[in-house]
Amino acid sequence: MTDTAREEILGRINQALGRRGGGEYVSSASGTVPTGSPPSATGSEQSHGTSGEAEAAGADIPAAGGGMVNQSADYLRTGTHEGEDLIELLIDRLVDYKANVHRVSGDPAATIAGLLDSGSKVVVPRGLDDSWMNSFSGEVSVDAPGQELSIPELDAQAAVVTASAVAIAQTGTIVLDGSPECGRRAITLVPDHHVCVVRVADIVDIVPEGIARLTPTAALTFISGPSATSDIELKRVEGVHGPRTLDVVIVDT
Repeated sequence: MTDTAREEILGRINQALGRRGGGEYVSSASGTVPTGSPPSATGSEQSHGTSGEAEAAGADIPAAGGGMVNQSADYLRTGTHEGEDLIELLIDRLVDYKANVHRVSGDPAATIAGLLDSGSKVVVPRGLDDSWMNSFSGEVSVDAPGQELSIPELDAQAAVVTASAVAIAQTGTIVLDGSPECGRRAITLVPDHHVCVVRVADIVDIVPEGIARLTPTAALTFISGPSATSDIELKRVEGVHGPRTLDVVIVDT
């Protein structure tokens, strides 16, 4: 992630939490709210008033670290990017996360086939558009309720192809919601290659816009680039927790 993008995201987080750059919490209604002190090593903590006082205040609630956050804070709920700027922002973030991005107009079948090894085994969720796999010459297995592939069977698949529910441009995040065209979580975690189709109509600017489109009780999977970790000696290792390769096909429809 570029420094500019990081600063922009952190700035918006601070704004949403109602705090200034130095970590001081503020109330959008009445200005600065005392932050208080975090719990000490002996377990003592600073009181923020009685429950009656809290109810009277109405808006302020305890925050992590002993501060106070105003519930009525004016959160940013709508982004400012749209059209080509929105799409280009998503592409920039995805590339920054080391995902491979391919933009097509209309039918993505030929692009998808070109990303898959000819003659290989590929798994798809039961609700995926059948036409998307028409140009692929390999073996396609459909994962469906009552016909779920086992972990060893999924491990034998060269790739998985799914659709997506939402793509969030600011964070370069693709969300799968467990719907028939996205499939269950296991099929996108075990194969080493994930080809994910994103419709332009499903791209939003910021996280609140994305969350507003999702069903909270769904099995949501948030994907920001291929699986990677730097836990071991601070060296980036890809493919530890999921697919090593992520190809995102952005479809203009």
